[in-house]
Amino acid sequence: MSSEENPLLTLPRPIVDALFSSAEKEARSVKERILMLEKMARKVSEGFRFNRIAGSRKGCIAVADGSMSVAPSNRIGSLFAIYSAGYMVFDNGKLMDENYYAGSLSWPYGGARDFKTLLKLLMAYAERKAALEAYWKHNPDLILLDGPFFFFRGYCRYIHAVQVETPELKTGLDLVREVRDKTLTLMETGRAVCVIRRSGIRAVDGWLIYKQGEEACLRINDKHLLTMVMPPMTTWSYRDLCEDPLLYATFYRFYRRWRQAGRRPEELDKEKILSQCLEDWRRKFLSDLDIEFEKVPRLERHYVRYTGAAPPFEIETLANMKPEGFAEYFVEFHNPATGLPYPIDMVDEAVTLPRGSTTAFTEEVEARLIKDQDIENKTAISDYFTVLNPQKKEYI
Repeated sequence: MSSEENPLLTLPRPIVDALFSSAEKEARSVKERILMLEKMARKVSEGFRFNRIAGSRKGCIAVADGSMSVAPSNRIGSLFAIYSAGYMVFDNGKLMDENYYAGSLSWPYGGARDFKTLLKLLMAYAERKAALEAYWKHNPDLILLDGPFFFFRGYCRYIHAVQVETPELKTGLDLVREVRDKTLTLMETGRAVCVIRRSGIRAVDGWLIYKQGEEACLRINDKHLLTMVMPPMTTWSYRDLCEDPLLYATFYRFYRRWRQAGRRPEELDKEKILSQCLEDWRRKFLSDLDIEFEKVPRLERHYVRYTGAAPPFEIETLANMKPEGFAEYFVEFHNPATGLPYPIDMVDEAVTLPRGSTTAFTEEVEARLIKDQDIENKTAISDYFTVLNPQKKEYI
């Protein structure tokens, strides 16, 4: 591999040597772990029930997705970011309609967490708006959403009082309620299914620790496990293992937190931890989304796999929905390279913001102000838009 192909080779020689030595150590460590995982995964999966995807069907499929700046354009005067969203509708595999939205957020207050929370909510608002527009216009058989139904929930409680500059909404709490209610409306259609591409939950490990103890734990996420053991053209449901995977995933997180803090397994009350997990979910839904957890329709998680050449993907559905019925729509309409339904890949490609777009947007704002004759002191503009770290050229 030449220096043009491997950026490590552009570093000083002592750093290159140290990293190559570390790579050799990591390879030996990972080798041992992979060999151990193969044995453990086979044992754990002996009780798994994989259901064959026996047929295929065609129909009308709507899909909605959104995208936002991976990081803000960080200027001395403000943070800037942008978001986009849109939908596509396919009838018997052919694109028949599409529409898109976009917007921006500037933030002079500081606090990256609150800025990101508000930006994610604005993106989710546009995404849910797009999904409902597709539903009302086309009455599709399925509505595919990217990510879990309530992916936007985290940290919403911290922006309830923030002023939102839109004609329809006044505060962050207004925005939270609007996105929440649009999400519930999509759930009530009975046709919305969430495709979770980047699933990282560890519900199986949480269940193993709770039922059998820490020594049974695989120490891998569920997607890794199912990639190892799940046959092509099958589905797998968490309901066959445990009642609520998110509860056991939270249990794993809480348990690991206590262990890393120095507590021994025999000191930990697993029943108490599980109760704390449920209470944590109730508290966060109420404080973040202003709704009681019990008022949210019960959801389930499943995995679908079409090909052995790509990992399976997770879906979130309303309770009692058969994942095989969902999977049949994409037997002849999935991307063999990613293993995902084609509509998910296509809308993702359409709405994803390319690298550099946030910087370009911020420069466009600055350029319009420079042309504005109402601002006589142009130095004030350049001061406002100076990048926070002048050592590096921004390209976000």
